[in-house]
Amino acid sequence: MNAPPARPARIHRRDHARAAAFTLAATIMLVPANVLPVFTTIIPGRSRTDTIMSGIVGLCEDGSWAIAAIVFAASILVPMLKIAGIATLLLAARRHPAPARRRALTRLYAVLDFIGRWSMLDVFLVAFLCGAVQFGLLAHIQPHAGSLAFAAAVVLTMLATDAFDPRSLWDDAPQPQKERP
Repeated sequence: MNAPPARPARIHRRDHARAAAFTLAATIMLVPANVLPVFTTIIPGRSRTDTIMSGIVGLCEDGSWAIAAIVFAASILVPMLKIAGIATLLLAARRHPAPARRRALTRLYAVLDFIGRWSMLDVFLVAFLCGAVQFGLLAHIQPHAGSLAFAAAVVLTMLATDAFDPRSLWDDAPQPQKERP
């Protein structure tokens, strides 16, 4: 009995359609996240509804520059840089970068993956504040649609990073030559 002939191995071309879709969706969700109110703070005699940016401006006006800088970095700068980083990876995977650039792009992926673990910090902070302040008698916080849109953008960037396969940066890399005796 003869064995069937061996089929040549097929090279699987990595598809980044999901990563691109998640990145596009995250980019779209950042618009309402930054335009819609995030929460309303109700203190006896005063009520204030803030977007992310108006909250940062309010912190600056109150003299809390350091907190304002942290909120700006975590809520505006990091999500935009993360989307730009994922877009860079997606474009590079299509263009087959030079070997030195591949190493840098792989490091970029590792950084984006690490940042993803901390991206939900803002969302947890709003949820914590809402829960903690509800127990107080002097203040009340109501979350709004901006918080939900921001949470969706963060989750979508995490999914985009997870859907990207960094091995695709090396798919067409030349194999090392074996020395001949």
